[in-house]
Amino acid sequence: MSTPQGGAEPGPAVPGAPGAIGPGPAAPGATTPARGAAARRTPVWLFPLGMLVALEPPALIALWVVDRDLADSHLLAIALIGGFFVSLPSLAILGLAVIWDRRLASGRPVPGLPPALTGAAASRVSAIALVVSTIVLGGVLALVLGKWALLALPPLALSLGSAWLMARSA
Repeated sequence: MSTPQGGAEPGPAVPGAPGAIGPGPAAPGATTPARGAAARRTPVWLFPLGMLVALEPPALIALWVVDRDLADSHLLAIALIGGFFVSLPSLAILGLAVIWDRRLASGRPVPGLPPALTGAAASRVSAIALVVSTIVLGGVLALVLGKWALLALPPLALSLGSAWLMARSA
């Protein structure tokens, strides 16, 4: 068996040594990427909630096919209108909030926008506006749909989760 150029036997390399694979020793007071990345992970509860929001309108349509008398025969309309105007926007807002969270966590500037529109203050203002609009939408849906407005709870909860993610970025 031949040895690599340098005469050393192959084996585990010492971290930080020349030619070693992996990160070297961290500077005093610096956080390692593993700890910073773990602290900035997207919460695990957002994905199942997003899947529930995405699958709720098709499930309501299937339920309408089985029993057309539910919700005074308006279940199909609730599923379609709620899917297009409540569920779809909340999924889009979640995607934007995840992108926003990752961009702010990395510290990269947004090309073409002034820092005042992309910093922590803008993130807090956006999160507050999203919470207020979500509460107002929930109230309007409760007035219009009555007890069937409970079907809008998962998308509204997802919007509140997105606002939390945006506020966490600040």
